Amino acid sequence: MGDGIGGPVISCLSGDTFEMSVTHFRKDNKGEYGKVERIIIAKVDNPDDPQYEEKTIYDLEQALKGKFVTCNVQYRDPKTDRLICNVFIQNPPE
Repeated sequence: MGDGIGGPVISCLSGDTFEMSVTHFRKDNKGEYGKVERIIIAKVDNPDDPQYEEKTIYDLEQALKGKFVTCNVQYRDPKTDRLICNVFIQNPPE
């Protein structure tokens, strides 16, 4: 897809899946996105801990819960309706 969405992480569902409140969209997005999306992580870029690799739901909560993230959407899984994304932890926009 190549679309971009962003927002705060609401909850973590497993060691590689979380729910995000979608508050920001890239203007050139081609896909449609809900107010809340479930994201499966393809890759995480965390400047505070570049070696981070998710292992458990606890690890993911420590890394993401309550933080603002942007997601580069790779594709939507047709079976689960979840987005497969590269995830970037960032400071929230002003």
